[in-house]
Amino acid sequence: MAPTFPVNTREFTAEVDGISTSFIMSAYADRIMVVVTQLGTFGTVLLSRADGLLEGKQTFTVDTLLGKRDEPALIVCARHMAESIMTVGCNRPLLLCLGLKQHSFDSMRTIIKEVLAHPVW
Repeated sequence: MAPTFPVNTREFTAEVDGISTSFIMSAYADRIMVVVTQLGTFGTVLLSRADGLLEGKQTFTVDTLLGKRDEPALIVCARHMAESIMTVGCNRPLLLCLGLKQHSFDSMRTIIKEVLAHPVW
């Protein structure tokens, strides 16, 4: 999908663990929203934002706003995706919605790779 005014949005489909997965990403003035779903729902909604520097490294806070709170892979994915997006020059908070059938670390790696390959920021 071509960029639109006033919100730059990108939509695409990719295979994650052999399952067709929909990606919808929007760049708002105050945050980046990434929806990744295999279920057709938002699933777990996480907010990841930069806190500050600790020993020269950026730290992040990840809050689960809605959904599963006991899935470490989701929190790692949100933190790593926010860190990766910041590395390429976007310092806005990340609102991440993950509606996945599996929450494996391999799935999360593939998702992060796909998001970084289709930037909206």
